Amino acid sequence: MNQEFLCRQQLSLLPERIWKAVMTEASREVYRYLWDLFKAKNFDALRIMVVGAGGSYPAAISVSHSLRDEMRTPYVEAVTPQTALRILTQTDRIINAEHRPKYDVVIGISYSGTSPDIKAVYEDCREREFPFVLFTGADKETLKDEYNGFKDSYLKVVSYYNPEDKTGKEHSMISMFSTLAPALIFDNYSIQINERERMNRIYKEDLEEGEKFVSSLNIARIARVLKSRPVIHVLYEWRTFGLAADIASKFMESGIANVVLHEKKNFSHGEYTLLYKQKFGMVINLTKFSVGVNVVSGAVSFHHTNEFDEKLNDFLKDLCKKKSAVYIETGNGMFETGEMLTKELSKYPYLITAIGEEMGIDISKPFDPEPFPPESKALYRYKGEF
Repeated sequence: MNQEFLCRQQLSLLPERIWKAVMTEASREVYRYLWDLFKAKNFDALRIMVVGAGGSYPAAISVSHSLRDEMRTPYVEAVTPQTALRILTQTDRIINAEHRPKYDVVIGISYSGTSPDIKAVYEDCREREFPFVLFTGADKETLKDEYNGFKDSYLKVVSYYNPEDKTGKEHSMISMFSTLAPALIFDNYSIQINERERMNRIYKEDLEEGEKFVSSLNIARIARVLKSRPVIHVLYEWRTFGLAADIASKFMESGIANVVLHEKKNFSHGEYTLLYKQKFGMVINLTKFSVGVNVVSGAVSFHHTNEFDEKLNDFLKDLCKKKSAVYIETGNGMFETGEMLTKELSKYPYLITAIGEEMGIDISKPFDPEPFPPESKALYRYKGEF
């Protein structure tokens, strides 16, 4: 590790930030609201859209999985803001179409609560009288002016801001907290008060495991390879798509490497040719393992859940060896719980921070000296037609 940046200091605060966020009533508050909507529909399945911009898009994907499970509905969609606006307005563009709300509720995820694109989605929902939930890490009191004093009956603001969190606001452009916090809060709705101390211990242990995982890797070699071949291939399946999107977002926003995503069973089509036609530095395979325990010794072992994953692992490992590329396979047990989610999500903030430091890149400040050039800021806040 060549030097320590702001991102390392921010990373050290992550365990406390996560725990304080989960300790809020945000999870129960948002689910109570959704269940009230569910009951109002006479127990018909809710149609839910989850919207996230930038680093919050991976969180939106993970949240959509939790909502399908908890709200018992298949009608959950995770999209970016511009896609959301197109979907919400499409009925206006169909001649003689009867206007009917396609979604019973739209959830916008914004750590700051002031993301212009998320506000644009809210304003469109207000115009169409669609219930809108703003899920944010900001103190609700600081958002009153932004949202007209919360007087809109279709607006529900749910905050995981905790005044007992003394770590301050995350100053990282590539946010580590804004992906982990919403994903874990939505996935841990069932945590009881008497279980919270146990979960606090588990979170800390999982984050420590993430750090240990990275310390076991040859970071210097990974940084060297990615510097000469800045391309990473990430293979995912349905449940790990949120994690894959988070990995892609962080590596690309930091400027460390371009990321190509492959849906596993579909990896034999289209983009997979890049594994042969172009040079790349690393392959990350997100998989699931089954857990076995030796009855006599009590030793725990992990195995691929199926023959395909086993063969895919062998294929990718051999391909990376031939290409002198780095191969990383990470996975959890076959049951998808908040605890398992933490184990996987917590590895990659440590990984990208370590690689960035080795390359001399502070992922908290990928642009120097300003986060965005003035012309980019103007485009970001543009509100006209496009």
